[in-house]
Amino acid sequence: MNLDWLDAFLISGLFSVVIIIGLGLLLHLQLGLARIANFGVVGFFGIGMYAFGVMFVKVDWPFSEVWAFFISLAFGTLVAGLSGLLVGWLIADLDEDGVLVGTLGFATAVLILATTEQDLTGGALGLGGLKFPYDIGSVKANEFLWLIIVTTVVALILLYVGRVHRSPYGRLLIAVGANEPLARSLGKPAFRTKLWLFAVGSAGMGLLGALFGVMVRFLDISNLGIDVTLAAMVALVLGGTARVWGAVIGGFLTIGLFEIVVQSYIPFPQGWYGQAIPVVRQMVFGATLIVVLLFRPLGILGDMRRDKLMRSMHGG
Repeated sequence: MNLDWLDAFLISGLFSVVIIIGLGLLLHLQLGLARIANFGVVGFFGIGMYAFGVMFVKVDWPFSEVWAFFISLAFGTLVAGLSGLLVGWLIADLDEDGVLVGTLGFATAVLILATTEQDLTGGALGLGGLKFPYDIGSVKANEFLWLIIVTTVVALILLYVGRVHRSPYGRLLIAVGANEPLARSLGKPAFRTKLWLFAVGSAGMGLLGALFGVMVRFLDISNLGIDVTLAAMVALVLGGTARVWGAVIGGFLTIGLFEIVVQSYIPFPQGWYGQAIPVVRQMVFGATLIVVLLFRPLGILGDMRRDKLMRSMHGG
């Protein structure tokens, strides 16, 4: 496959955009519909990434690497989902401040475990040995194919989120998010709904973390920074927390603009890329979040189009 026309930095930038869009879509179900402010996105992302990496690298599998890859991928997704189930159970009845502290605490716990459990994770030195479950030639060709695969996964997540909006389950999420005491008084299973939502969303975040680990091929604690959560949050809020396409629009306007245009095509001094650019990135994202919340709290796409949603639900 001749990919001389394709810039390797463009592949990396697009991959970052796709991953953040996927995380933003899952966060949309939690924050946009059920009003669960999950600030521990990077925790579920990271635990799926490391659970996958440890299983894939540390275990001496008695069968082919392809099967080892899929089993490890399923394991990482399952661990993230079970973690979400546990965290969701702990925070389900807490107020917004409690949810914030609980999810942030979980993300911090994952970072501490990844740092201290050196025999499993490599600690601060990191864990290498991850690779693609195929080899079609050059590194660029393998990365481009992986970009296509992960884009397909995120497209399926987008399809799932769209179907949730048009389903009775979506209406239940909206009801719980809008007025949980009222939903409970009407006999709606609010606790179970939030618990299931958190588990499924966390499993999806863990899956994306594992797929991210394959692309970078070396896991270290720098991948567990708060900037992952911040990027997903900013993308969703900028695009519109209540809209299906909010995370997609916001992802391209934030990560796409910064990772592709700014870092790849604007000639900054070489020394900036090690420390200055990542710090500026977080500052810009934080400022963007504040400005949007102040002047456009519903995001670019605005509020949910309830009239269209109700027509689609009832076949109108």
